[in-house]
Amino acid sequence: MNQNINQVFKVEDLDWNGLEAAGIKREQLEKSGNMELLLQGEESEIIPLKLRTPVLCVTMDATLRIVEGPDGKPVMEINGITPEADNEGDK
Repeated sequence: MNQNINQVFKVEDLDWNGLEAAGIKREQLEKSGNMELLLQGEESEIIPLKLRTPVLCVTMDATLRIVEGPDGKPVMEINGITPEADNEGDK
């Protein structure tokens, strides 16, 4: 348990059924090394996502971050990466 001292969130507190239904797989995050970043409250590296809901399917590159939701439970925040954002810069 001491090896998880820097963790802000616990992997078991996330809704993995809901995340996997949307296309975010726990195994993919663990294999890529992004899970540790996420559990520490850090942003993941850029990863390819294929998000699915009952009414749409979106393929994009994004970063992920676990944040505290309005009810105090951890939720996954998805930040899509677009080429336009890279060209705009911080003005």
